[in-house]
Amino acid sequence: MKYCIVYGSPRKKNTYDAVQIVKERLAALEPAEFTEFYLPKDLPHFCTGCFTCFEKTEEKCPHHEYTEPMKRAMLEADGLIFASPVYVMEMTAPMKNFLDHFGHFFMAHRPRREMFHKSALIVSTTAGAGTKHVINGITRSLSFWGISHIYHCGITFWAAGFQDMKESRRIKAERSLNRAAERLYESIKKGSAPSIRTKGMFYIMRQSVFGFANNPADRTYWAEQGWEHGATPWNQTKGKQK
Repeated sequence: MKYCIVYGSPRKKNTYDAVQIVKERLAALEPAEFTEFYLPKDLPHFCTGCFTCFEKTEEKCPHHEYTEPMKRAMLEADGLIFASPVYVMEMTAPMKNFLDHFGHFFMAHRPRREMFHKSALIVSTTAGAGTKHVINGITRSLSFWGISHIYHCGITFWAAGFQDMKESRRIKAERSLNRAAERLYESIKKGSAPSIRTKGMFYIMRQSVFGFANNPADRTYWAEQGWEHGATPWNQTKGKQK
């Protein structure tokens, strides 16, 4: 089983520790391979809003040398894991920057067929509050990528870290992380079929792309996938796309 993990912070503390619990459980369920990216090291430049990925292709992005390995790892993985601590009641700036760089994955532009078959897990930690805001923000982007099965685990420490938590609370947190890992694994093994909501969103975006949106790059991409005349990402053979 292959997983791609994106860390929203280079700090190997609470969120990192939480993901290690998830990794350990996943590896216990089935031999696992993890490809990990640490932000901002692996994507050190902010999105400039140049619209090149929308109007031309993501290969023309000025930061393509950084985004391409991440894109390939995500497309080739069976499951995706996104981890961000809470910074001022939100996801970290590097994680938001990462999502900005992959705006072309949105169904309104050039969604990848692989994403409609994937499951994802979002892990967030905080000393006090805010994990829901982080989880909701990342979930919003992933759902527009075409991912229907998105699991999450938010851990509130009320302490500096795992070692400082009350034992009962620490055990509960570890159980929650293990269960989240199991839910991700079970979803992958079952085979992630798009939800009705995701399918509905796809049909709406198809009308937009071919009806009134004026973006030749998006329209050409959708036509090349065969989506203009009835084909859908979930009824096509799973495989890699350009």
